Amino acid sequence: MPRLTQIDDLLFPVEEHPVFVNINTKSRERVLPVPDKKAIVNAKTDRVLGVVGRGYRLVTNTKALEWAYQCCVSAFPETKISEWKVNAGDAPLTGGHCFIDLTHNSTVLDFSTVQAKNRPDVFGPFIRVTNSYNGLRALSFDIGFYRKVCKNGMILPQSVISFKFNHLQRDISEQIIFVIDNKKLSSLTASFNDYFAGLQACRMPRAYFEALVCGVLLIREPKDINKSPRKIIEDWTSLNRQLNTLCDHYFMELGDNAYAAFNAITDFASHPPENRCVHRERHGFQRLAGDWLSTFNLECRKDNFEILEYLGRLAKGNQKMN
Repeated sequence: MPRLTQIDDLLFPVEEHPVFVNINTKSRERVLPVPDKKAIVNAKTDRVLGVVGRGYRLVTNTKALEWAYQCCVSAFPETKISEWKVNAGDAPLTGGHCFIDLTHNSTVLDFSTVQAKNRPDVFGPFIRVTNSYNGLRALSFDIGFYRKVCKNGMILPQSVISFKFNHLQRDISEQIIFVIDNKKLSSLTASFNDYFAGLQACRMPRAYFEALVCGVLLIREPKDINKSPRKIIEDWTSLNRQLNTLCDHYFMELGDNAYAAFNAITDFASHPPENRCVHRERHGFQRLAGDWLSTFNLECRKDNFEILEYLGRLAKGNQKMN
């Protein structure tokens, strides 16, 4: 399904309105207020984005973005707000929730990794703010990293920012103070080179790339695929072709190692295709990629590590989640 990706499309005005119920019987028609509910409405299109409780604290996407800039300089105090720019936006067409990414516009925060065919990769951090108008997602801020040459990214497995609240008036004040775990952030960034060195040292034949990508990102073949509607079968076939092309690309670029497979994972996570067999948003996929990086780094360093055995455990674990 098409999505909203331009920042101007995400900063639309919103309003709060009371909710009424229309009761129409044979004898008469009545319009009654719903005192404990209110509607959040896109003031530009008059579309109702959500019906929430009276205690709901409305935070506009514009305000959330303003706070995201403050989060950037709190996490990286050596930078200035003016050095951070909106890099990406993502939301469903309804606009009920959104994700906005901010990146630093210089090389000050780059994290150089191991050599890739005699050319160093460069990763940089981004801050992602999540906001919603339907009460289904908390207002939150996450730190991630992306490979600058191709904009493929991941979200760190554990948050270093202590600000994530449901939209409740008692939880979100007019001003917020970000508490950053600088020790944890420093540790994560310092271990970056070590993570990727481990991935490059881990040999992974090209034949296993697709299984790893699907296992990490929880991409599963539809049940009873042969009995599925024709459109589902076509989409699953198309998705497999896309995965094959993606894995071929990174195998040719980076070789037969887990680092190449990791880049295929983050590429798919950052650019999920419109497909009936793809059921997660970019944010969810990038969280899975970040989680996998930290856990696999420990796995692949074990003396008895076997990639086939690992893929078997990964597939078995995914089956239990069905």
